[in-house]
Amino acid sequence: MKPFNATPPLIDADALVKKDQSRLIHPHLPGDSTERVVMVEGAGCRLRDAHGREYLDATGGLMLAHVGHGRRELIEAAAGQMSQLAYYSSFHEFTNVPSIHLADRLIELAPAPMERVYFTSGGAEAVDAALRMARLYHHRRGEPERTWVLARNFGYHGITYGGAAATGFPMFHQGFGPMMPNVRHLTPPMPFHPELYGGEDPTEFCLRELRETIEEIGAERIAVMIGEPILGVAGVVEPPADYWPRVRELLSAHGILLILDEVITSFGRIGRWFAAEALGVAPDFIVTAKGLTSGYVPLGALLVADRVADVVTRDEGFVGGYTYSGHPTACAVALENLAIVEREDLLTAATDVGDHLGARLRRLEELPIVGQVRQIGMMIGIELTRDPDTGEPLSAEWVPPLVRERAGVIVRNNPNTVLLSPPLVMSHEEADRVAAAVADVLTERATRSTRRKAVPATPAPSVLDAPWSRPPAMSELLAAAMEWHFDPKTGSRFWLERAKTLDFDPRADIRTEADLALFPNIVDELRDVRIADLVPRGYGDERIPLDVYESGGTTGSPKRVAWLPDHHERLCAWHSEVLDDRGVPRDVNWLTIGPSGPHIFGPISRTMAHRRGGVPFSVDLDPRWAKKCVAEGRSEETRRYLEHVLDQVEWILRSQDVGVVFTTPPLLEALADHEEMADLVNRKVRTLIWGGASMSVDTRGLLRDEVFPDAQLLGFYGSTMVGGGMYERAGLAADAPSTFDPPYPFISMRVVDPDTGETVPYGERGQVVMNHVSRAMLIPNNLERDTALRLPGAPGFGGDAVADIRPVPTFAGTAVVEGVY
Repeated sequence: MKPFNATPPLIDADALVKKDQSRLIHPHLPGDSTERVVMVEGAGCRLRDAHGREYLDATGGLMLAHVGHGRRELIEAAAGQMSQLAYYSSFHEFTNVPSIHLADRLIELAPAPMERVYFTSGGAEAVDAALRMARLYHHRRGEPERTWVLARNFGYHGITYGGAAATGFPMFHQGFGPMMPNVRHLTPPMPFHPELYGGEDPTEFCLRELRETIEEIGAERIAVMIGEPILGVAGVVEPPADYWPRVRELLSAHGILLILDEVITSFGRIGRWFAAEALGVAPDFIVTAKGLTSGYVPLGALLVADRVADVVTRDEGFVGGYTYSGHPTACAVALENLAIVEREDLLTAATDVGDHLGARLRRLEELPIVGQVRQIGMMIGIELTRDPDTGEPLSAEWVPPLVRERAGVIVRNNPNTVLLSPPLVMSHEEADRVAAAVADVLTERATRSTRRKAVPATPAPSVLDAPWSRPPAMSELLAAAMEWHFDPKTGSRFWLERAKTLDFDPRADIRTEADLALFPNIVDELRDVRIADLVPRGYGDERIPLDVYESGGTTGSPKRVAWLPDHHERLCAWHSEVLDDRGVPRDVNWLTIGPSGPHIFGPISRTMAHRRGGVPFSVDLDPRWAKKCVAEGRSEETRRYLEHVLDQVEWILRSQDVGVVFTTPPLLEALADHEEMADLVNRKVRTLIWGGASMSVDTRGLLRDEVFPDAQLLGFYGSTMVGGGMYERAGLAADAPSTFDPPYPFISMRVVDPDTGETVPYGERGQVVMNHVSRAMLIPNNLERDTALRLPGAPGFGGDAVADIRPVPTFAGTAVVEGVY
């Protein structure tokens, strides 16, 4: 697969959108809608639009990009065929080499009794051809009265005249009538909806209805039945195992043909070449398209049993065809596409990754708005319901735009089901990102819906007391926090005064993480604000044991943070739970080599040592002085300061039992260069936590594998300014940069282009912006002194993650120096 261009092509996206709005008619888009997403590039499961934003394609376009986007092999197959014979008609006696080879390959893959192939330009054309062949078959056998077509409600067969008539959704009939006559729609088996069957077994109900319909119309008047082996557009509904074999048996007993519409299910979508073989049914026709070429060129193929083909091709042959039937270039692409599917074992991948994604998404069935999650291979439907007891449907139309806006993941929906059909080349990591994106949106809605039923419209402040390890949804947290910080009874003097200068109402307009960008970056105002003005009035008049911590000081005067005891307790409880999860030992002493104050570094580590059963030792740092020495080139003074720090560290390590060391990367490297201290660390220390500066992959590997092989190395990325931080993601590959997931939604991050303020695409570098939202603090839209790669959050985490942290060269016009910290 080709990678994305390093630099997106320069495209006037706004001009393209305006031209599209005035020229193109889009399927299923109201004429007054102005929204457009102009896609310009694809690679694997990724897409990029004209604005440079990157997306993860979880729909495969329209359930068809099996081998992913940007496959060089398919581009070369098309170009190679075009250089020889781009097109010639397949009417009458004319044919071409690729169409012959493709027909042979399809029959080789297809289940019995498929033996003949008729090419079309797509699935809907193939459906029409199958319906015409079925009627012609009976006509030529002396039964011209067999014209009736049996179809099913909620079946989808395209929107050509015959296909739309067979399609069982009223929206495709309204205003287009009269439809093709002699079509009867039956009930499909949908086990999740027992209300359709009056308490009867779904298969028994459907078979009884089919028998009664045959008796009513008369078997001698029915030509064919058409159905999807697995309902796709209706919500990925697999029938009971006995349904299709019994339907086939009943139809055969009455001389009625069967069309299986496998436009969606064929060529690996469910982990098999065809669903017919998985369901144990032998149809007379199989309709295919979509995955046949993975969408690189339009092509459909109708597979036909010999006994039918022999009849419809006799006499003058099957009258009628399509201009592009057997198109040489399309057939050449299809051949290579099928070769990729086989060569890369994408049938197995569809089952493997599909089962992984399905397992992640089935957890959503615990939500009150999720009725059922259905998954077969790489087909997934998440059916939404207003009431899990009654099954009353809940519209799903709000899900795709939210998932796309927040996470850059593209999904689809039918009226009340979220539909996923990713390319078969999707990785487990990409599947995790899809699951996390969908889960975030559905969980938020479910939480909001539950709250509305249980409490008044104004969110209860108790949301702000949620443990960081069991957080509320972002929308719920924001609603509660905006009420708290901007209600005159509870907000701080600082924010109540600052709100008067805002051009929006935080209590009404801040509903999503993206809305936090409406706030200005206020941290420079914290350099000289009275600390008492930062305390929310809702804490009451009783005197609080308030602490004050500072951030910065090397790029201007320090910024001050009011540190409330309830926040300190909640944050440290979360830290301790994470450390337990990471296997950091309890009942051991801590040594912190860092600033004891006015930075937060020292107080947090003291509390952590105490609550985890240890004694806190510390060696104080003055990072501002150290950075000043480095910036002014006073290397001798810097060296002597470092030696002074290391002397204190060595004395503690020699004389005390220390199980956890919390320090900075430069000081870890200094310890590594001191052979005796490195030996002390390996003998005594079980966990080394580093934070406060960047660490390269090579340095991390050297420290972990060669210098300190007996100690766990755990990274931490934090910000005093936003009152917290995050630990290095578990399970990173040795060559992967350190990656950090925030304690979302209390702390969330964006990675932006510093020149435009726009969020950069995933995988690209930008400047980090952090938000803190809690009862104690509101620090939105804080531009950090770091750059990082933007990554999707890990499974179970909300929002974005960051990786490969590096300092910006300058900040506020001043060169940034890491020094010892």
